[in-house]
Amino acid sequence: MYVNFAKTTSLLTILAIISLIIVSGCNKEKVNYDNLANCLADKNVKEYGAYWCPNCARQKDMFGSSYNIIYERGVYIECDPKCVKNEKGNLPMACRGMEGQPQLCLDKKVEKYPDWEFPDGTRLIGVQELNNLAEKAGCQI
Repeated sequence: MYVNFAKTTSLLTILAIISLIIVSGCNKEKVNYDNLANCLADKNVKEYGAYWCPNCARQKDMFGSSYNIIYERGVYIECDPKCVKNEKGNLPMACRGMEGQPQLCLDKKVEKYPDWEFPDGTRLIGVQELNNLAEKAGCQI
């Protein structure tokens, strides 16, 4: 019986690499950002955004499930004027239950999303690394 060791070795090497990629993806550590989200709310930090904004979606993904706290505690402010209740008192589904505050966004001169506003009046525009938000707000991750 003839075994081609070169092909067998190559195949085993490829399988080993694929296995390592799969295992490393599965072992990715999930970090809980609830403390950061609660701290941002406690410090009265605001994030102005729009439901259709891809950068807002990227920012949301960085928080993972902890972003629910951002919504629930009023950190996130929806700026799209389409997110208003209709005559039946319902919001468009795209607004994810967030009623828009377009006048507030205009008053705050929000021009790009996300726009993070801190109690001292300073702002950070665009997607922010969570450690930058934490440092700026005086929060721990």
